[in-house]
Amino acid sequence: MVENPLADWRAAIKARDDLVTDPEAHRRKLIELAMLARRRKQVSAEELSEMLELSDAARLWGLLEWEEAELIGLFDGGRFPEDGVQIIRGRG
Repeated sequence: MVENPLADWRAAIKARDDLVTDPEAHRRKLIELAMLARRRKQVSAEELSEMLELSDAARLWGLLEWEEAELIGLFDGGRFPEDGVQIIRGRG
């Protein structure tokens, strides 16, 4: 049982690892917490709207971070070169 959905939502919106590893599931969690906070009258309708927009934005951020990590090879199946050193090359 969630005691304080607003506090939980505030903590969850900052959980970057969760946003990157599963943006869809984390967005659903954020939306559920926001709706529960509204039902418990912790937030106004306007604040709920902002929370839902931020939940969508957080999902997009997570998807972009995932894509960028894929592009630079961070999720290469957990494989490393034989010498154990992985070089991440950037632009420029």
